[in-house]
Amino acid sequence: MVQRLFSGLAVLLFILSSCSTKPVSTSIVLEVKSTNYISNEIPLHVDVQLPPKFQKLSEDEIMVTLQSEDGEYKQIPGQILKNENGNTQLWWILPKSNRNNTIKWTATLTKNSDCSIPKFNWIDTKDKHLDLLLNNKKLFRYSYELDDSLKKGETLTARNKVFFHIYDLQGKDVITNGPEEGLWSHHRGIMIGWHDVGFKGKKLSFWGMEDLTVQKHISFNKIIAGPVFAKVEALIHWNDSTGTTVIKEKRQAVIFRQSTPVILLLDFTSTLKANNEPVSLNGNAEHGGVQYRAHSDIAKMVPGTKKPTYYFHKDSIDPHKDYNLPWVGMSYGLRNKTYSVLDMDNPENPNPTIWSAYRDYGRFGAFFSKNLKANESITVRYRFWIGEDSMPNRNILSSKYAAYTNPPQVRVVKP
Repeated sequence: MVQRLFSGLAVLLFILSSCSTKPVSTSIVLEVKSTNYISNEIPLHVDVQLPPKFQKLSEDEIMVTLQSEDGEYKQIPGQILKNENGNTQLWWILPKSNRNNTIKWTATLTKNSDCSIPKFNWIDTKDKHLDLLLNNKKLFRYSYELDDSLKKGETLTARNKVFFHIYDLQGKDVITNGPEEGLWSHHRGIMIGWHDVGFKGKKLSFWGMEDLTVQKHISFNKIIAGPVFAKVEALIHWNDSTGTTVIKEKRQAVIFRQSTPVILLLDFTSTLKANNEPVSLNGNAEHGGVQYRAHSDIAKMVPGTKKPTYYFHKDSIDPHKDYNLPWVGMSYGLRNKTYSVLDMDNPENPNPTIWSAYRDYGRFGAFFSKNLKANESITVRYRFWIGEDSMPNRNILSSKYAAYTNPPQVRVVKP
């Protein structure tokens, strides 16, 4: 699987060899610590100090490739990220963690505007959706279309909330649910919401949006695309039927490149701020939190589908009774293919967390309750690993969770 991630290496080498200008380069030596687990394709980053000749260049003008000291891995794509605080980070995907030894890596930075490593790119269809592509194939959609008017009793199929769609490996069909007519169509892709949101003495639904509430996209704060990851951060207002903003949300998705049959690795982050008034987030595991909903064909059991199977970190888990689970997996059949989703909880998220992970129509996720004071904020984080294949065994799933919560430590040895 690791080798397939870099199947485009031959193309990349051809591009590099055909560059017309002589590159200006520098090297940074890194050290990756050993871990007590073995996992594949782990996003890593480290703060670096760029040499003066690179400091004024944009992120897109700096090409990075990495090579392990033992020579096992070469021409691994890297990505430079310049943060608002002035720090510069180097990102790459570690092909495999090492349980026994600390491994040195050399990152080569090249200034060369004529050459580029194949990377993600975003395409925005204004007021409808923002699509992420890699190698001209869609992977991910930030869907933000909002209906001009909403009617009571017709909210479950209305366009009234922001959510994430996931595409199949071919980039042609979504494997998640949208607002189209179907069973429980208010469950959409990867979404966040609560059925019982307390605000100024009222209970509002930001789940089925029955109260003519909306999650309204306001603006994009960040849109980043590179060879290693892509990021989108948006400002979203949770408004009641009068247009009053109850919650201001910053929702972020970071999508990391992975090898087939993995579609993507997605870090979901949401910061919710009570807007000028106290807000309570309540409901239950069936009607709240961050949830993944498979395509509606699963619920309708059309030919070529298969009901979901759920996976847990140990035997005899009952999500009705066992709380604060580290991760939950779900596999399902769609269009005669098998899809697997691993949803990982972040240890810093609120507890108790209750998981809904048993529905035959393919919706699962983590729920919690929270009371926010006026202008108080809370940030929640989850990681989704999504592939077009059968679910790996439990040890592999646990190692992916370990890599999320305790990634290998990296330090700069020689700037």
